[in-house]
Amino acid sequence: MQASFAAVRERYLDELVEAGWYDPRTFSKKQRRELSPPAYLLQLLKSRPVTAVEMHSHTPRSDGLIEPERILSWTQALYKKGYFCYEHFCVPLVIVITDHDYIYDPAALKRLNQGETLRFLAGAEVSTEHGHVLYYGSHPEIIYTYELDRPQLTVKPTGPEFFELVKTLDAGVAVPAHPFRETSLLRELPADELASELVTLEILNGKTPADQNLMAIEYARKHGLRGLGGSDAHQMSRLYSYLTLFDGPIRSLDDLVVALRDGDFFPVHGEHLRFKHD
Repeated sequence: MQASFAAVRERYLDELVEAGWYDPRTFSKKQRRELSPPAYLLQLLKSRPVTAVEMHSHTPRSDGLIEPERILSWTQALYKKGYFCYEHFCVPLVIVITDHDYIYDPAALKRLNQGETLRFLAGAEVSTEHGHVLYYGSHPEIIYTYELDRPQLTVKPTGPEFFELVKTLDAGVAVPAHPFRETSLLRELPADELASELVTLEILNGKTPADQNLMAIEYARKHGLRGLGGSDAHQMSRLYSYLTLFDGPIRSLDDLVVALRDGDFFPVHGEHLRFKHD
């Protein structure tokens, strides 16, 4: 019998902890060679429409080194190595650019889209006084209030202020990024009190030490929250270290917001979306 998306999610998250896939050191050359998609995950990917989403990436508009055009060419090169696509099988991929305190003009990214296979969306990583918050939305008042239409690197509101405005305006979804780093949200604010305000949080981050990723995983489980995975890539080699797998198609920012609020998803190790090994 085919396992449901929810059943695969729970099995994968259990194995994620048991196998230590939350540890960025698993991206060393030797360990990457030893990783391949679990059979039950591969069966899910082949049997129902899902979408893999890079939820956290940076370009030179803030402190990244990779232009969106280079992300496109790099991704096309990865296809040839068996990532995301192999033979007649392909997992649709969405890349969300989340520069610090800046949201790309969606039209500038839309021209890079490759049909149903590869799409680019624009979000932001907002610098609050209590830590960084990933913002998935494009509400004009959010953009105007925090001047997200121009590149900058400045501290903005308090964490609670930003969450409250997004909620009040129904302006998308605000998500704590790498929430247990030393200067991040769940260390700066009363973590248990904040849980009721959260839709989700980033539990796998490609630049975060293993113990802090594990703290985020345990926090999400404690409070019944589903978690995201993102690479936090500032350079090409780190792109797609962690992604988030969504049940169903993600074709637009609105689709992503709805899926984060009401859909099903879980984070995955990037090597588990490589279907051909040398």
